[in-house]
Amino acid sequence: MAPYLATATIGQFDLRSYRTAQGLRMYDAVEPDLYGEPAEPEDPASPTFGEIADASLARQGEILEFLSGQFGPYPFSTGGGIVYDAPDLFFALEVQTRSIYPGSSFSDPVEGDLLVVHENAHQWFDDSVALAEWKHMWLNEGFATYAEWLWGEREGLGTTQEVFDALYNGIPEDDPLWDVVIGDPGVQLLFDNAVYVRGAMTLQVLRNQVGDQDFFRILRAWAAKKAGGNGTTRQFIALAERISGQQLDALFDLWLFTAGKPALDTATATGTTARASATAGGAPDQTPPAAASLLERMSKGALHLHR
Repeated sequence: MAPYLATATIGQFDLRSYRTAQGLRMYDAVEPDLYGEPAEPEDPASPTFGEIADASLARQGEILEFLSGQFGPYPFSTGGGIVYDAPDLFFALEVQTRSIYPGSSFSDPVEGDLLVVHENAHQWFDDSVALAEWKHMWLNEGFATYAEWLWGEREGLGTTQEVFDALYNGIPEDDPLWDVVIGDPGVQLLFDNAVYVRGAMTLQVLRNQVGDQDFFRILRAWAAKKAGGNGTTRQFIALAERISGQQLDALFDLWLFTAGKPALDTATATGTTARASATAGGAPDQTPPAAASLLERMSKGALHLHR
């Protein structure tokens, strides 16, 4: 275990111990002050941060079962979450089996669920499969962000391709996001929006290139073969090429190691993207809720909440 994935938590909490429908032992801890704070201060009758957090944590068994279907068996014997009422805690952290969340991040039920999905996806990609070097951060954050997209599709918030299309068409070519070389972003940009968003977009491009069957085989093989160890971007590319039987250097060079907005070729463009570029003004189709949420968090600089 990497040292930053360990936690010793001391404080006053409402504690819950239970088992999921699949029999996984869970431990949740929520700071009681959060039950006295309405998520919408102008509406005292609105649900509290604690109530929204409880509802999202209550879905952990469902979320872990879903993620297991995408990435392979859950890699640990317990799970759970810790929710703090800490104004100076500005991010969630995927400590092993007990993700830590700031109470303020549970202001909306859908956003709360997506945050829990993101941090629990890290149990596969970060806690079980660590990074050989920090520069490979997209293997953590891109994967966890893509897990949000997969969950959003399940919840009717837009397909992963619709989210990709909305982001590709909605983020202007001159946006600084496209300038970040996410395959080696440097210390200052290690947790930049681009590492999350362009990382997830890279996975969608890969999925379009190799097809669903090989794509999910790649993700499951990465989680299984590297479990308890660490990995690099080059190792992931080699695995993807071996499973798909395709030469993928050009795809990854473009999306991970080349600054600028990537051009979409026919292998990665979709009907939506093609229509958007063909319409007057290039306006994309209506933005799906999952993409709208992501764009709003980006505009607020809030993607770092999903660490």
